[in-house]
Amino acid sequence: MWSAEKLAGLITEFDPSVISQATRGKVSDLVIDVVGAAAAGARTEAAAATRAVCQGLFFPGLALCWFTDKRLSPAAAAFANSAAAVALDIDDGHRRAIGHPGAAIIPAMIAEAEARGASSEELLAAIVVGYEAGIRVASAQSNRQDSRLYATGRWAPVAVAAGLGFLRRLDRASVAQALAIAATHRPAQLPSGTSKQLGHAKEGIAWASFTGFVAVDLAQNGFTASLDIFDIPELFDGSALDRDWGEVIEIDRTYTKPYSCCRWIHAAIDALRIIMDREAVLARDISRVGVHTIGPAVRLNNKPDPSAHFEAQFSVPFCLAVAAIEGSNALVLPDPAVLHRSDLISFARKVDLRIDPELDALFPARTSARLVVETRSGVYEHQVDFPKGEPDNAMTRSELLEKFERLCTFGHGPSKAARLATAFAILDDRTLDNVTQHISEIILPT
Repeated sequence: MWSAEKLAGLITEFDPSVISQATRGKVSDLVIDVVGAAAAGARTEAAAATRAVCQGLFFPGLALCWFTDKRLSPAAAAFANSAAAVALDIDDGHRRAIGHPGAAIIPAMIAEAEARGASSEELLAAIVVGYEAGIRVASAQSNRQDSRLYATGRWAPVAVAAGLGFLRRLDRASVAQALAIAATHRPAQLPSGTSKQLGHAKEGIAWASFTGFVAVDLAQNGFTASLDIFDIPELFDGSALDRDWGEVIEIDRTYTKPYSCCRWIHAAIDALRIIMDREAVLARDISRVGVHTIGPAVRLNNKPDPSAHFEAQFSVPFCLAVAAIEGSNALVLPDPAVLHRSDLISFARKVDLRIDPELDALFPARTSARLVVETRSGVYEHQVDFPKGEPDNAMTRSELLEKFERLCTFGHGPSKAARLATAFAILDDRTLDNVTQHISEIILPT
């Protein structure tokens, strides 16, 4: 039996009754987090462009295009909503996956559940299945760290296909084909850290969500792919797909992000603010910031004067400058006013990035950073192994709701944000099917 068939069996036989109360709470938190990210991201050029394409290219349907009055097919709605969720790089992630499962999986499952009239329990289980399958496929990719081919788009179509296969109650043979088709059609992505001219594609996450729908629809219509794709050693380690299924609940180990920037920068931000607060250091007193961290962070574009927010998201020096001068709370949301500011650029040029071999060896399990801050009065050092939001340093439900309201305020103003925050504050595993009803009450201005 091929690995695709084994994984398909686990998906089709998944029993929602085994989902613990802790995992149910985690799913509710992750839904809140993705919707908040999309509420703010919906205002971006990337999200607006994707909505326009979806509304022009696809037929109307039953699934809500979030924060509009339009309804599209589930695939098109998932594409548009995922694009909003990833736009600000404040969506969830997972260490084992080296990527962002939620922004692909959650909009897709919500769109499909809405169109099918699925229950909260069915939606919850589909989200769990998507995370469990997708994260395992991500980590099973061969040579992904040496090749740096770990962009989310390379595995998220399989995650979405897994969740949809469960939600549609397909048989094992159909799900196996859907997984194989998704893995075959997954979007090609640049190796991490190779491009210095970033755009809106964001690891192909939104397109990957759409691709997952296409894979399942193709499988249901008799289309086939190479069922042995996960057993080709140059591509995957197929034995890893079911190795700890049911024993390790990967969705529980998903992290959430307090800052609108690449996760690989967060440990450095936290370390800098800890030093500054502990030692009462002011930004003007700092002459140099030595950042000893993982290779992937050093290979980001790291421009001291980024041209736009989507470049600032991937600049360690610039994010540290904002954290030092404006405070880390300024990194929750994009602010065009911080771009091209001379004081921020000057501080960013004081940042010296270096790969620390010991910390780099811990990647992807950890994204640590050790900072050495030189000032007029002395040299201070601090290392962060678990930045805020990791399972070992988790954001509380209260912190997630505060983040949610700030993101909604950025996207839609304080009064609408307060309404959404009130509705989502009581969201739990029994009321997930009400998510789009709440979202539908908030419409972007045209």
